Formats: sequence, structure tokens, C-alpha cells
Amino acid sequence: MRYPVLSRIALDFLPIQGSSVPCERAFSDAGLTDTKRRARLLPKNFGDIQTLKGSFKKDRRRQETELAAQQAAQKKHWLDDAAQEARKRQSE
Repeated sequence: MRYPVLSRIALDFLPIQGSSVPCERAFSDAGLTDTKRRARLLPKNFGDIQTLKGSFKKDRRRQETELAAQQAAQKKHWLDDAAQEARKRQSE
């Protein structure tokens, strides 16, 4: 490596974002909050609203993931019961 110290400094201070999607999503979401009807929001209140919205969205995604896992487990349980019942009928 030609400039090892400079390389390490660059990696520490110039990280490259892997994707602009989270940034774009944040700006889009902020645009939905910053409307003409809310033009007089204080910056602190605006930030608090954005923080709450982010928290609610994160919690909703977590709940949806948990619900999907519960539904998958229930479906597996039903299928296992149905298979067991079918085997029981075949053995009779």
C-alpha cells in the first residue's frame, strides 16, 4: 500500500454510504410533515415529530414481523395436525 496512514484516515473520516435509500426515505417523510399548515412548527417540534414517526414505524415493522412469525407457526401446527390425522385414518 502506497499511503497506509492516509488510507486509514480516509476510511475513518470519509465513509461511503452503501445506499441512499434511508436518506431519501427520511427526506420524503420530512416532506410529508413539513406542509403549509405546519409552516410555523418550531425546529425542535419538527424533530420530535420525525422522531416519533420513526419510532412508530419501527415498532409497526417489528409487530408485523412477529405477527407473520406467529401466523407461520400456527399454519405449520395446522398442517402437522392435518398430516397426523391423515396418517391416523390411513392406518385404520
